[in-house]
Amino acid sequence: MRIPFWSKLRLAPRIALVIVGGLLAVKAVDKLMPLVIRPPEAMFFDRDWLLATLREARDRSIAVPAADRPTVLQALSARQWLDITPLSSPPDFRHTEREGGFTDLHRRIADRLGLAPQDVLLKADEPDDPEYSPRPLVIILPPLPVVIMDVFDDRSANMLSSDLRIAVRIGPDDWLLMMPKSDGQETVRMIRNVLLPLLAVVLIGLLSIWVARGVVKPLDDLAAAAEKLGRDRELSLVGDFNAPELQAIGNSFNSMQRRLKQFVDDRLQMIAAISHDLRTPLTRLRLFAEYVPDQDQRRQVLSDINDMEAMVSATLTFASNQLKDEPRSAADLAAMLISLCDTAADAGCAVTYAGPDHAGLTCQPVAIRRALANLIDNGCKFGDAVQVSLQDAADTITITVADDGPGIPADQVETAFRPFTRLETSRNRDTGGTGLGLTIARDVILAHRGTIALSAAMPSGLRVTVTLPRAGA
Repeated sequence: MRIPFWSKLRLAPRIALVIVGGLLAVKAVDKLMPLVIRPPEAMFFDRDWLLATLREARDRSIAVPAADRPTVLQALSARQWLDITPLSSPPDFRHTEREGGFTDLHRRIADRLGLAPQDVLLKADEPDDPEYSPRPLVIILPPLPVVIMDVFDDRSANMLSSDLRIAVRIGPDDWLLMMPKSDGQETVRMIRNVLLPLLAVVLIGLLSIWVARGVVKPLDDLAAAAEKLGRDRELSLVGDFNAPELQAIGNSFNSMQRRLKQFVDDRLQMIAAISHDLRTPLTRLRLFAEYVPDQDQRRQVLSDINDMEAMVSATLTFASNQLKDEPRSAADLAAMLISLCDTAADAGCAVTYAGPDHAGLTCQPVAIRRALANLIDNGCKFGDAVQVSLQDAADTITITVADDGPGIPADQVETAFRPFTRLETSRNRDTGGTGLGLTIARDVILAHRGTIALSAAMPSGLRVTVTLPRAGA
C-alpha cells in the first residue's frame, strides 16, 4: 500500500508517526469499546438500609425450615437489587480485611445481627479501575447527604467494591449469602479486559513490522545485489526505495556497481587483449623452434612455448565470461569425476575415486568440469597421490580432493584464491602454472551458489572441499 506523502518522509518522522498513530488508535479503541460493551453498573446502597435488609433476611430465614428459606427470601423487596441465597455449608471465600469504612461495616453488621465477628464474612475487592470492572460496582454510603464527587476519593467513609459478598451465619452449618444482582455482562467484560491489551500489542506490533519491513527490505535488496555482483560480476541495480535515506544509499550503491564493473571490465579486456595478441608470436616461435638443430634445446623451447600457451589459454578463460554464459543442463558429476580421474591416471598421476557411480545435478557442465579438473590437476602437481571422493545427499553434493603434497598454510588460504598468485614460485613445469586454477574454480563454484574451502589433509597435504546445492543458482 502506497501513501502519497509517505515516500517523502525520512525515517525519524516515520517512526514518530507510527508510535503516535499506534497510541491514538489504541486510545480510540479504548474509548469506543463502551459503545459496544456496556460499562459496569454502579449500585449505590445506603449503609443503614443494607444493615436493615440483612437483619430482615436473617430473621426470616431463621423463622422457617431450611426447605422454605428460598421461597421466603424470594419475597423480599430488596431482591430487585440483591441476590440473597441460603447455604448449607460455609461460603467459598475468606473474609477480606480492609481499612476504612469496610472495617466499620463489618463491626456494624455483627452488632446489628447480634453475631460474633467470626460469624460475619465480608469480601470486598477494591477495583483498580472502576471502568474496567467486570462485575457491577457497589458503593455503600453513610447516611446522606453525600457529595457524589467525593465518593471515589473519600474511601474512609464511602465504601467502593467491584466484588461485594456478605455472608452471615444462621445456624451451625447454615449461612446466608448476599451479593449484588448480576447484569449478565461479567464474561463479556472479562473477555474485553483480556482482548484490549492484546489488541494494543497486536496493533502496535503490526505497525512496527510495517515500518521495519520498509527499512529491512531495501537492506535485503542491497545484500542480494552485492552478493550477485560478487558472484557474477554483473550489474544488479537497486532502486525504488520508499525513504530518502534509503534511496540515497541505493543510488550510491548503483554508482559504485557501475564504477566497479567498468574498472573490472577495462582491466579484464586489457588482459584478454594482451593474451590474445601473444598467440601470434607464440605460433611463430613454435615454427622457428622446429628448426633448432639441437634436439634438447628444441624440446626445452617447445616446452616453454607450451607453458606460455597454457598461460594464455587460462588467462583468456578467466578474463572472459565464456564459462559463466554456458546454459545449464543435467550432468552426472560422479561420471564426470571418474572420467577426470582416469585422464589424470593416464597422465601418470596416482588418483583414486571413492563414491557413487552416478550423482545428477543441474549445472553448467563445461564450467564445472573445468573447475574440478583444475582441482585435480593442482593435486597432481603438488602431491604424489590424490584422493577424490563424492557424497550425494538430499540437498547437496560434496566433493573432496585431497593430496599428500606440502599443503597451504592457514594464513595463506585466501591468498591462494587470488588471480595470478602462486604460492609455489618456481617455474618448473611440474610445479609451475598460471596461478589461475583455484581462482577459476572458485568463480565457477560461487556462480553455482556453492562453497569451496581449503584445509589441511591428514597426515599432510591439502584438502579441497566443494559443496554444491541441488537447488542451483
